[in-house]
Formats: sequence, C-alpha cells, structure tokens
Amino acid sequence: MVKTRLQIQNELIKQHIILDSKNLPHGMFRIGVNLVKHEGVLSLWAGVTPAVYRQVVYTGFRLVIYENFRDLWKKNEGFPIWQAIIIGVSSGALAQFIASPTDLVKSMMQAEGKRKLEGQAPRIKSVNQAFVEIYKQGGFRGLWRGCLVNVQRAALVNLGDLATYDYVKHFLIKKFGFRDDYKVHTMSSIMSGLVAATMGTPADLIKTRVMCQPTDSSGKGQLYRSSWHCLVLTVKNEGFFGLYKGYWPIWFRMAPWSLTFWLTYEEIRKLFGLTGF
Repeated sequence: MVKTRLQIQNELIKQHIILDSKNLPHGMFRIGVNLVKHEGVLSLWAGVTPAVYRQVVYTGFRLVIYENFRDLWKKNEGFPIWQAIIIGVSSGALAQFIASPTDLVKSMMQAEGKRKLEGQAPRIKSVNQAFVEIYKQGGFRGLWRGCLVNVQRAALVNLGDLATYDYVKHFLIKKFGFRDDYKVHTMSSIMSGLVAATMGTPADLIKTRVMCQPTDSSGKGQLYRSSWHCLVLTVKNEGFFGLYKGYWPIWFRMAPWSLTFWLTYEEIRKLFGLTGF
C-alpha cells in the first residue's frame, strides 16, 4: 500500500493535480505514518483480498511451469544459467497473464488513496465492486488492462526470484559443499529477494501508473498510450531514478516474503517426501 501511494503521489504533483506538495509526506516511513494517521491502520492492508487471490493463482502457476520446464531441460551436465533465465522469464510472464485481473483490482483498490489526495470520495469499496466497475468500463477485455506491463514486470521479478533462488542454491551446494538445508535456503532467498526488487521496481512503477490512470468511456487510458509512453514520460519528468520510486517498500516487502516463502515451501516439500526445489 505504501509502495503504491509513493508511486502515484509524485505523478499527481507533476501533473499539477496536487498544487501544494510542501505539506505532503515524502519517503516510505512518513507516508506510512500519514496513512495510519488519516485513514486508519487498516488502510495499510487495502487491497489485501485481491492480493491473496493473485498470489494463489500467480505463485501456483509459476512454480509448476518453472519446475516442469526445468526438469524437462535438465541434463546430467547441470542446469546452465541461460536456461534458468529463459524459464524464469517465461513462467513468470505466463502466470502473471493468468492472474492479471486480480492484480488490476488490487492496484485499483490501493490507488483509491489517489482520489483522497485529489480531495474526492473513494469509489471502490470491495473486490466484487471493482470487478463490476472494470467490466462496465472496458468489458471482459478490460480485466486485462495494463496486462502487457504487468506481464513484463512479473517476468523480471520471476527471473530475479525463481531463477536466482534456483541458481544460487545449487551453486552453493555444488561449489561449496553446503547441505540442502535452511542455511542454504536462507542465503538463496535473500539473494533472490534483492535481485527481484532491483529488476522489478521500474516495471512495477509503470504497471501501477498505467493500471491506475483514469480511463475514458471506451476504457482507454487518458494519461498514457502504452507502457513505453509511461516509461518515457516518467524519465523525462522525474529522471532515471524516478523509475525506482517505491524501491524500499518493495524491498522491505519482498525480503520477508521471499525468506518466508522459500523456507516454508522447502519444508513442505520435505514433509511430502519430495526432493528440494
């Protein structure tokens, strides 16, 4: 939630929608405190329901796709990093395409704070209402609005997460003789979270802005013609590092998520008698 608010706040300032920006909080912690102060503690969990839906669909598909293709390509000489990169990008892109409608709803619900910054009343109050509004504006295809940039982001994040974890884990086991235990899983998950945040933040920012922009009666965006157009305008107005707006909240979200997920996932595999990932 803090990440989304941070990413759209500067956009509103640049577009002169917010004229007095001096009193606005800047930075991850100040924005978080401001959210709690003015919108309540529960505002930090806005969009949590579609976020859970998205994780169930996205994570389930990406793991199954990645592991099956990896086992299909894997040979006795090992699993080269270029294969990990290709499979990581492909599995992330395909899984995100399937889960894109839930991600759109999550972004919309979190971006309702944008209307509050503009002095307007929120429109979306539930997941079902969000799906209905999207369908009214753009039909069935509208559920995949911003899908391209969403898929691009997921491909990069999955490359940083799955491919990095897989490669680092087996590199540590093979080159340094580590056992396939929680120590290796911890080190690998830390690296995967760092790489995923670094690679995915620019695409995440563009995804958020494209998905949360106002639309006309036909469902077309009124601010950006495409993800490339959003990228160009962001760099032009905010500089290259404007693409990394929201990096720290993304990193602080991905780090515990990656650590918790991989440690839990590896233990669950052991409980069911499966080999390590």
